[in-house]
Amino acid sequence: MTHGKHLMARATSVVMLLLMGAATIAGAQARARTPGQMPRGTPDAKGTPGMNSMMSGPHHVLAKAYRDNLISFARVLRGHVALTKNVDVGLARPAVAEMRRSFDQMQLHHKAQMAEMGDQMMADTSAAETSMAEKKMGGMKMDDRAKPSMATSMQAMEVHFTALNEHLGALEVEVNAGMPDAAKISLHLTEILKHCAAMSSVCGTTKPHHMK
Repeated sequence: MTHGKHLMARATSVVMLLLMGAATIAGAQARARTPGQMPRGTPDAKGTPGMNSMMSGPHHVLAKAYRDNLISFARVLRGHVALTKNVDVGLARPAVAEMRRSFDQMQLHHKAQMAEMGDQMMADTSAAETSMAEKKMGGMKMDDRAKPSMATSMQAMEVHFTALNEHLGALEVEVNAGMPDAAKISLHLTEILKHCAAMSSVCGTTKPHHMK
């Protein structure tokens, strides 16, 4: 029993020494990284600060989920119209109502995500891209033909949001009409799916939704 207790005491001492050593190393690493050296975001493969964390943030994930929901209902309705050559308002009206809800929520979370990015991240990204471009251009300043990619992407997203809203509005009018036009409804649904696919590409989704 005495020998066993002695071995247990030695083992405990070794574990304590290891833990103390690990804590010392961690403390040294923390002290070595001064506040001025702390990164604002983890660069991704393209060097954009915090882009990976932004794309995995709650608002981006929720916006994508609502976009997927919008796409699902658009496909269901378009498929039914293509099969029957008719518009069943019992299906069309609830489907379009759900598409509108999904669009509104998607836009809400997209705006929240843009707000979370903040002016600082936008400034950092723009400055980094400007610096890289100026080096490539031999010190020349960027002109309007070489705008930062993030700003361009945001502008593209706004264009798609505007187009989606317009086609959804036209779709709502059509399905609530006395005699809905199947051809017009199919056209608006096709455009909605097209803009959703384009938004997936702008966001860098690896497998954007293709129209079926």
